[in-house]
Amino acid sequence: METNEYQPDWEVYFCQIEHNPAFIGVDLNLQKMAPVETQNKVIEVTVPLASPGEDGFPAESEWEALGQIEDALADTLETNLEAVFVGKTLNAGLRKFYFYAEEVLLAEHYLSQVRESFPGYQFEADIWEDPEWETYLEFLFPEPMDLQKIRNGKVLRQLEENGDNPAISRQVTHFVYFQDEASREKFWAGISAQGYQKVEERFDPDSEETPYILQVARETTTEQEAINEVVLSLWHLAQQYNAAYDGWETSIETGDAAS
Repeated sequence: METNEYQPDWEVYFCQIEHNPAFIGVDLNLQKMAPVETQNKVIEVTVPLASPGEDGFPAESEWEALGQIEDALADTLETNLEAVFVGKTLNAGLRKFYFYAEEVLLAEHYLSQVRESFPGYQFEADIWEDPEWETYLEFLFPEPMDLQKIRNGKVLRQLEENGDNPAISRQVTHFVYFQDEASREKFWAGISAQGYQKVEERFDPDSEETPYILQVARETTTEQEAINEVVLSLWHLAQQYNAAYDGWETSIETGDAAS
């Protein structure tokens, strides 16, 4: 895979793996090119935590070492095997790293080199063929609802970086795309009594599958819980009408919140 101009987009989200709380980190941008035909084998590296808590997550003092292990694994496998680092999981006292590679005969050799630098940790490697990238696409990549939460988080970080005060209530505008006008009307009927204003509705012939667009707005804060509640409510309703929720936007408010 050509990586000279590739820009990864790493995000972390919370979920459950085998009924245990878990965090999954994944490079979202790889979805655009998956599966990569030449990188058709998975290298899964499992590192048991040195001091997991009752929740299966590491103590604060262990994060630095785990970060160093991650950097060493990525550098070694990417350099020597041209492997692609696609994701990582953290749950049940285990940190797992996932790579795709074409040639894996020397994988254990290079992993042993990394292992020598971290005598306090054990490394276990499993390798299997995965030409369809199912490990990445079906296990690591977030479900649609989790992906929407991630997108919400991206917007919230941009607002924060620009000095936004999330406690200030303001108009938040949402965009939904429909396959037909009837679905758009039913969707609006379902939310019109919830304080939403209809900003615009229009037809976009360039959007072949969902050309009927509805733009609505409602006043809310940009606190994460409030945003997720509003957005996921609209997202779920859009699914009922085979519509596409296409995100939200708002103003940057830097004053003090009203008491």
